[in-house]
Amino acid sequence: MRRWFGRRYASLTAIILFSAVVLTASGCQDYTFPTPEQPSSEPEKPASTTFINSGDRATLAVYEHLLSLAVSHEAKDYLAEFSAASDNWSAESELFKDGSSVWYVMVDMSGVANWQEKPYWQQAGWFVYQDGRVIPSNRLQANALRIESDLQELSLPLPAE
Repeated sequence: MRRWFGRRYASLTAIILFSAVVLTASGCQDYTFPTPEQPSSEPEKPASTTFINSGDRATLAVYEHLLSLAVSHEAKDYLAEFSAASDNWSAESELFKDGSSVWYVMVDMSGVANWQEKPYWQQAGWFVYQDGRVIPSNRLQANALRIESDLQELSLPLPAE
């Protein structure tokens, strides 16, 4: 009787193991391992999540742009002084013939009688595209470009001695 249980047990164990291997192998055909992706030669650029659809967002985009140019502490001090002195910001949408539009953000402190700050801080303007790009305007004597060049100059690393 023991022989019968021993043979039965051994064959039952073999059938269970064989079934497990067959089921596992057939299941792998349905759920194959993912093929490794080929590394792309160009890194993917994330899509811009910025969409400028109001004057406040356009003004904020100019602030962020200027802050990104201010790398050093001196440049950030300069930007803080400019922001404190120039508090009359406005933004208006300009529509082109092709139907596209751009925001024109302007700081205008020309109403201040005794202006004590840098003269080109008094009026400056930037163009802000709907995707968030900010470009200094050539209007108002290109003062925006001068402000940006000051920030870049102050952000340059000191020469090594």
